[in-house]
Amino acid sequence: MTTTPPGWYDDGHGAMRWWDGTRWTEHVAEPGAMAGQGPATAPAVPPGPAKSRLWIVWVVLGVVVLAIIILAATLVPRLIAGLGAAAPLGGGTATDPDQRAAVAAVELYDEAWQDADCKAYVASTTESFRTQSGLTDCSAFETEAETFTDAVEDYEVDVTDVRQDGDAIVVTTTETFTALVGEDGAPLDEPTEDSIDWVYTVVADGDDWLIDGME
Repeated sequence: MTTTPPGWYDDGHGAMRWWDGTRWTEHVAEPGAMAGQGPATAPAVPPGPAKSRLWIVWVVLGVVVLAIIILAATLVPRLIAGLGAAAPLGGGTATDPDQRAAVAAVELYDEAWQDADCKAYVASTTESFRTQSGLTDCSAFETEAETFTDAVEDYEVDVTDVRQDGDAIVVTTTETFTALVGEDGAPLDEPTEDSIDWVYTVVADGDDWLIDGME
């Protein structure tokens, strides 16, 4: 920025006025009286202040904000998708593909009982499990499953924990339902809300994960 030094200058109104280097003062004199006291000519209006460079700051801030928005738009959906894949049921967290497959076996087993679906029952359990439960054929399973569906409604499974235990994966659930019959098999006067906790032991069987025990 060019700065006019202090001195007497023509103020544009027929008088010589003292310029202090930054602004006009109240001191004036006739032009002839100040001959030789300063430059012969000077701008009637002193130079204006330097142009503000604040716009540069705003441009930089705008670029930074835009970059943050683009980064968030890219990463947030990936993060949400990752979290969704990690917890297929309830609050339990399956941390790898095998654990997610174990949870899927528990979910399929639950669907088998609610739909009286023998194929789903066989696909989600080992032969050893079916033998121990005494439900080795579809006829026996379907009869038990139909009795089950007549006794409860609004059955929901919430996976509360998934952990590795040696070669097996242990899936813990809290299962809530509305009971329609009592322990003696007689219909209840008023349906009651109930829940039960189950711990499933799920093992690898070739490329599949199957329920091998529950307690």
